[in-house]
Amino acid sequence: MIRFIHAADAHLDSPLKGLEAHDGAPVDVLRGATRRAFENLIQLAIDERIDFLVIAGDLYDGDWRDYSTGLFFRGQMVRLRDQDIPVYLVAGNHDAASVISKKL
Repeated sequence: MIRFIHAADAHLDSPLKGLEAHDGAPVDVLRGATRRAFENLIQLAIDERIDFLVIAGDLYDGDWRDYSTGLFFRGQMVRLRDQDIPVYLVAGNHDAASVISKKL
């Protein structure tokens, strides 16, 4: 039996525009949520010993503000590589907005 995870719309480091307009919104907590969710996804893949991971679009949410987003993603991919879990990426419409990911 083949075991895999299909994920999409991670929107890593999304700026979540408009949060500041909501008084009392935990802005920093919410902005870090995409990374925590992605780390949980990777840990689940490792714990369940899946055969592969499919990320079907919108890994990013437009252009990166700095390289920390890419470095974070690379770190998570290294965790999977170390467990011999391949990853298949499909570009989404938000990914195309990134100057960096256009070249990948």
